[in-house]
Amino acid sequence: MTAERRAVRVLRVAGSVVLVLFLVSTAVAPRAPVRENTPGFQNPVIGLELASRPEHVFGILGRPGSAERGMVAVRMRLATWIDCLFLLAYPGIYVGIALLLAAHGGMSHGLVRLIAALALVMAVGDALENGTLFRLMREVDPVRMAPDLVQLRIFTLVKWYALYAASALVALAIRREPGWWRWSALPFAAAALLGLLAVFHLPAIEWSVAALGIAWIMTYARAWASRPGAGVTRPARRFAPLVATGRRRAPRSPPRPRSPTCRRAS
Repeated sequence: MTAERRAVRVLRVAGSVVLVLFLVSTAVAPRAPVRENTPGFQNPVIGLELASRPEHVFGILGRPGSAERGMVAVRMRLATWIDCLFLLAYPGIYVGIALLLAAHGGMSHGLVRLIAALALVMAVGDALENGTLFRLMREVDPVRMAPDLVQLRIFTLVKWYALYAASALVALAIRREPGWWRWSALPFAAAALLGLLAVFHLPAIEWSVAALGIAWIMTYARAWASRPGAGVTRPARRFAPLVATGRRRAPRSPPRPRSPTCRRAS
């Protein structure tokens, strides 16, 4: 199996899992908070991930022991369990992109290793975030929630900024790719820029989700539309057999001049 085929397989598997889990999570997760969300956020799942006070948690899930808490808390817990699978899949998209770009000569091995490390940071940060969310969903005492809320903010930001860093790196390389896939560099770059904006305005993290979704969908489509050598320029494909064997094409011999006898005969 060639390096390009291996990269395409990683993208197809990771992208398919992400797509299925996204659809399931969208159907399961609560669509609105019980009373109010974390200030500046619309999605209750992202709002809970970035909650910083017990009031934010209770506003999304409802007060412990209240009737309003029941179904929303159950659906949030199910969505978090699904995210435990999701965190194993979406970092694979970045690993697959890096491997595909390296197979085309568009990314160095050092950058491939850096993106793989960032993908690992995403997964670990997401796993620690989910563990903290489970504890917060069980906790009823606001005082004992404070340390977990501090940890939650750290783990969540580590996950998101590893994702933004990887998006910026692949955007710089994808823009040099031939074909329509190079336009996915724009949503990847937009997500990274929104992550930078989130340093000053935290809800920009939620805005970046749309840009990431567009970039991932374009990459997933590229994986299924992929053909061997699709990322190589035409001149390179034309002379690829000669490069692979190390042989040079023999120069053509000049045409032989016709003799005077042949010219008289003609």
